Amino acid sequence: MGTSGWSYKEWVGGLYPAPTAASRMLAAYAARLPTVEAHNTFRRRPRASTLEAWAGAVPATFRFAVKAHVGITHRRDLDGVEDRVAEFFASLAPLGARLGPLLFQLPHHQPDLERLDGILAALPPSPPAAFELAPGWHVPSVFERLEGRGATVVVVDESGEDPPIPEVGAVLYARLRRPRYDERGLARWAARLDSAAAGGRPVYCYLRHEGDPLEAVRLLDAVRA
Repeated sequence: MGTSGWSYKEWVGGLYPAPTAASRMLAAYAARLPTVEAHNTFRRRPRASTLEAWAGAVPATFRFAVKAHVGITHRRDLDGVEDRVAEFFASLAPLGARLGPLLFQLPHHQPDLERLDGILAALPPSPPAAFELAPGWHVPSVFERLEGRGATVVVVDESGEDPPIPEVGAVLYARLRRPRYDERGLARWAARLDSAAAGGRPVYCYLRHEGDPLEAVRLLDAVRA
């Protein structure tokens, strides 16, 4: 359980004790939650020294879910996409065992199988890859491709009915995007995630940073209970 990002001054006095300097936020975060979704890798490739500092601020069991670079997911030109994926993975080496799943957010409303095949072909055996896809992608031909590479489709909870949890890939990756989750909503998701974990798949779940980060702590407590 975690949130999307960690460096928010609004969280001081809530998730973080006051005063907590920006340079100490990651360590304070890792004292409460076991994983985080890192988004700044979407716009620029982080320096090795930055990733080494991240790894040094958290315990060995902590995991960073890293968002894939825009040049992989959004660039119209597909030439060299396999090389861009390989280079991106190589750049994350300083995280070592603290590297969790990779988040690929493809912007297309309908399947772009050529792009998907290029990305999947370049994926290493680990860490697992999670693809956030529009509903038009949720078809057998896409799921079969993901399953063949051990990749998963992201479960996104935004509004209306709870989304289904597909049995695709080596992990479950869920993004809870509603503005607020009350105790009933957290209990419902705790039961769903616990059930999925009981089936043997590791579970990664992230709440939006605009909400109350303590909801992630309460959801973690509910699953542990």
